[in-house]
Amino acid sequence: MAEPGEHDVTRLIAAWRGGDAAARELLMQRVYANVRAIAAQSLRRMPAATLSATDIAHEALIRLLGADAEWENRRHFFHVAAQATRQVLVDAARRRQADKRGGDAERIDLDAAHDVAQPEGDAELMRIDAALRALATTDPRRAQIVELVYFGGLSRTEVAAALDVSEGTVDRDLRLARAWLRTALES
Repeated sequence: MAEPGEHDVTRLIAAWRGGDAAARELLMQRVYANVRAIAAQSLRRMPAATLSATDIAHEALIRLLGADAEWENRRHFFHVAAQATRQVLVDAARRRQADKRGGDAERIDLDAAHDVAQPEGDAELMRIDAALRALATTDPRRAQIVELVYFGGLSRTEVAAALDVSEGTVDRDLRLARAWLRTALES
C-alpha cells in the first residue's frame, strides 16, 4: 500500500470535518498502515510491552475516531497518532502495574510466582511518561520532538518539517531534551 500523500490525507480530514462520514472511513483505511508502523516503531523502543503493533494501532485509531477531528493536515494527524500510541502503551503499563499490585489477580503460590513476573519496562515507561509530561510544561517543543522521534518513529527531517524548524534545531532540542530527561529520571 502506498503511503498516503499530504494532500490526500489533508483533503479527507477537511471532508470529515465538513460532515462527510465516508471520508472518515476512507481516512482510516488510508492511514492504517502508517499508524501500525508508528506502533511497531514504538514497540521496538519498548520491548517489554505485551501488546502487538496491531493491537496498539487499533486502540490508537479508536481513540483518534473518538476525538474531535480538529487535525489541520497529515502531519498534525500523525502527531496526534503518535500521542495516542504513547498513551495506549502507558495505559497498558499502568494496568499491568495495578494487576501486579493485587488488582483482580488470582492468587498463586510463591513457587509459581517467578514464572508470571510482569515486564520490568512498565515502571520505566510510566516514569518516562511522567518526565515527558513535566518537560512539556516547561518546554513543549522539546517534549514534542521526543514524542515524535521515539513514539512516532519520525526521522529528524520529518520532525523538522512537522514543526517547521530546522534539522539543526531538532538535533539540538533532542540532545537537550535527552539530557533533561536523563536528569529527571535519575532523581
